[in-house]
Amino acid sequence: MKDVREEERDFGFARVYAVELKYKRQPELDRNFLYEKVERYTGKIEQPEQQETDAAGLAVWEADEVDKDNMIHFFHLNYMVQYAEGEMPAQTSLMNMDNRPASDYETAIQQSWHWQEAAQTLHECNYSLLLVDMMASGLDPKSRLQLFTGVLQAVLEAAPCDAIYFRESDRLVEPKAYLAAIEEGALLYGAMNIRFYNVEGTGSGRAEGLMDSIGLAALGIPDVQCHYYDLDPDEVAGHLANIGYYLFNQGDIINDGETIGFTEDMRWRCEHQYALAAPHRVVIDIDPGEPYYAGRQGYIQEEN
Repeated sequence: MKDVREEERDFGFARVYAVELKYKRQPELDRNFLYEKVERYTGKIEQPEQQETDAAGLAVWEADEVDKDNMIHFFHLNYMVQYAEGEMPAQTSLMNMDNRPASDYETAIQQSWHWQEAAQTLHECNYSLLLVDMMASGLDPKSRLQLFTGVLQAVLEAAPCDAIYFRESDRLVEPKAYLAAIEEGALLYGAMNIRFYNVEGTGSGRAEGLMDSIGLAALGIPDVQCHYYDLDPDEVAGHLANIGYYLFNQGDIINDGETIGFTEDMRWRCEHQYALAAPHRVVIDIDPGEPYYAGRQGYIQEEN
């Protein structure tokens, strides 16, 4: 039988959730201001004692006697996780990281239809911070993302960045657009990425495409995909986004063989499968019916 970690890898679950904040100039951070903002958005927190401050204004937390990492660490007392040994607060950490070149984000740039300046912005960034959660994977998906979003909002207000990269959804977002979306209640903005691929070489002679979401499986919810002929990509993208939010809000409650629809004529059949496009994870495959469903025709590479 598979152990828990093998099952999580099979599903695409992220035990640690991570976002990179990219800066054109070295960020400066007022630690007390950040603490106030984090408490405002996530409730009561505790931090390990800060020992010293580095050049960027980040606290240096002595994790143990041997290993020192430049980080600010939060214990979130309003987000308790139950373990066999008892309760433990979910945690988040903000730390310095080596800046990665724009070429490292090529797949995210290719799918950045919503932000045409993404590539140029990354080329101009020379500094990076990394925000992660720890001991938070036991939270339900919505609570986990709400916690992470609150801390990210606080960091963006304390040290505004030029680009945000969500590792789990392989998505680049513009910080002001992200904050505006979160303010409107779009909690999955950034956390869920709707991708589009032109499918060629299958010999169908028809307009064939694959659209999927990425980012939900990392939170413990199936992603969604649709492999189709002759449908409007914008319409498919809208349906997949709506289904993604439905799953995020309601959980994985769609059974194989059931149909879903947002109009009177829409009856798209659902089935849990493995994704056609990387990374390996569980998705709900959406079948729009004849003559539109392209089915499973082998693994589709990362091309668009």
